[in-house]
Amino acid sequence: MNRVLALTRSELRLIFRNKTVLISTLAVPLGLGLFFALTGFGDGSGASIIAMQLAMVLGLGIYVAATQTLVARRQNLVLKRLRTSGISDAGLLTATIAPVVVLAVVQMVLFAVVDVAFGLPVPTSPLPVVLAAVGGLALVVTAALATAVVTPTAERAQITTLPLFFVMVGGAVVLAFLPLEGIATVVNLVPGAPLGSLANVAYGGSAFSPVQVASLVVWPVLFGLLAKRHFRWDARA
Repeated sequence: MNRVLALTRSELRLIFRNKTVLISTLAVPLGLGLFFALTGFGDGSGASIIAMQLAMVLGLGIYVAATQTLVARRQNLVLKRLRTSGISDAGLLTATIAPVVVLAVVQMVLFAVVDVAFGLPVPTSPLPVVLAAVGGLALVVTAALATAVVTPTAERAQITTLPLFFVMVGGAVVLAFLPLEGIATVVNLVPGAPLGSLANVAYGGSAFSPVQVASLVVWPVLFGLLAKRHFRWDARA
């Protein structure tokens, strides 16, 4: 455990030393999240603003950043060397990804404070927002591990992460405005879409559906199984 914590602290220091990673991990999602709160995204409703804040911090702050970090450490042979250090594979991956997750959680807390400070209505039922945040974390972490499998370089991660990122943001935006009925129920099956529909539920815009939970559970399981089976520790040619 001490080795995992030491490696986590080392990764966190590397983020703050690398301006490019720091901007993509912290500055961009934080700036966009604050922009949504200040300007009132879409119809200015709490559901649409919270959905976009979650989508940005999870998509950019964790998914894209974690994929880039995993691929960079693999290509530099860091992961391969550390596998001989006595740290388990799970501990090694946890320590590599944990810093961006911690920064993302801090941003979520900051968004909550800013939203209240600027008069955004408090959700009538906060639990769906918490469920969206937790399920979203599981989704983007496992998706980063799976996407790293098909990403040859850290620079290429900016391309390989785009499809899922846009699907997640698009689904969240659409379902933040729509009542959960008809076609909207099917859209919930899209990865990340429940971020929007659960925000909608939190503000009383639609009723809760088991489809949302199913989507939040099934996709992380699928991505996790894919990563477990195909994750590569050696640098790709």
